[in-house]
Amino acid sequence: MEQREDYLLRLASVLEDIGADQQVTIRDRYIEQAFGGHGALALAEAEVFARAHGCTFRYDRIEQRGLFTRSYPAGGRA
Repeated sequence: MEQREDYLLRLASVLEDIGADQQVTIRDRYIEQAFGGHGALALAEAEVFARAHGCTFRYDRIEQRGLFTRSYPAGGRA
């Protein structure tokens, strides 16, 4: 199984490369593995992580998945 740190580094590199019209979907179980904790704590950590990489994070409880979306162009705000 992939280590938590390795997964976060890989996710960070993916988030840095997504464009303004692209999204990254992550399943519920990977959110908890990557961001530690369970439920609300893991979701809060995912939101902070997303903001640090210029993205927004939204969690869909029905489909049990998270969605990272670029909130401004890569490299800085427009």
